[in-house]
Amino acid sequence: MGFGYMNKTEGITRLTEEGIEFRDGRKLDAEISIVFPNWKPHDFLKGLPISDEVGFIITDMKMRNPDHPEIFACGDAAAITVPKLGAIGHQECEIVGKQIAKEVGKMSADKADEPWQPEVICIGDMGGGKAFYIHSNSWFNFGGTTQILEMGRMPYAQKVLYKGWIPVGGRIVSQGTLSLPLHNIEHSIFADPKVAGDPSV
Repeated sequence: MGFGYMNKTEGITRLTEEGIEFRDGRKLDAEISIVFPNWKPHDFLKGLPISDEVGFIITDMKMRNPDHPEIFACGDAAAITVPKLGAIGHQECEIVGKQIAKEVGKMSADKADEPWQPEVICIGDMGGGKAFYIHSNSWFNFGGTTQILEMGRMPYAQKVLYKGWIPVGGRIVSQGTLSLPLHNIEHSIFADPKVAGDPSV
């Protein structure tokens, strides 16, 4: 199963088992629907020479404003961040940190300027012992081909494991005591056959 993204929707009139119905008459069939809020920048950013027409700060892939490279933006403030998810914001913060480290001589330019390959991994609890798992690097136009959506009990087990809620021998295993990191578990469960067993994934 893949997933899709519908932009410029206004007013959900009805959520059904089959999907979502919008005020403009459009419908989106879906087994699971994730509704993102309408992102709005802070009013004070509108009209600035570093902002787009809406008020988000324009950046390049190193999170620097092209006209004012001393200005960084990441997360919800950055125009490039779409969708505005925490996972993307965290990746952008790492880029900003590397760029600052380069500026103060604490990191080489080669290391700080490594190309960013945006990637989203999200596990959401659906209730009833079920969850969804999304892994994508294709939401951006940077050549990504991974587009995975899984639903059911296995993603829920991942969510539980991630939060450290698995009872083992009468005690709860904390994330710090796990011998297998979550990223290895998710790829062992949902690995693309073309890359299964590749330790770089």
